[in-house]
Amino acid sequence: MRRTTGIGLAALAVACGGLFAGCGGGDDNGTDTAAGRAAQQYVDAYNARDFNKVCSLLSKSYKAERELVPGSADEPDEEGELETGCAEYFKEHTGGATTTLTLVDVQNRGSVASAHVRSESSDTPGGEADETIGLARQRDGSWKVTDITAYSGSASS
Repeated sequence: MRRTTGIGLAALAVACGGLFAGCGGGDDNGTDTAAGRAAQQYVDAYNARDFNKVCSLLSKSYKAERELVPGSADEPDEEGELETGCAEYFKEHTGGATTTLTLVDVQNRGSVASAHVRSESSDTPGGEADETIGLARQRDGSWKVTDITAYSGSASS
């Protein structure tokens, strides 16, 4: 009988631990990771319309693929200043109704991650849309945005 009681107590402890794990005790939706902090920096910079900061969070390959930076890459010129093509692009393409981003969650998978971001704008049908931001850990250990994909349709709760 004593053995059964021990097993019962162990099962009860496991069940209680499972109940409490889902109650918010440390569940941060992946946002309290290096990738999550990089995604939040992107969201904050975009919302503040700090497009120089936004561009600093984009990978060189992302900027090059979209021709956001004149020349081959976002390298300092002779005076040590960064090219401004990327920030100018964002300034030109974010006119009209203000769009506000909110980081929903981040899924880490080793050296890559994806962030679910909700965008809200009066120009968007239904007012909200969802985006996925792809991130990758760089050789220097930093995380950079490598892709931004909008979902079709409006956001779901």
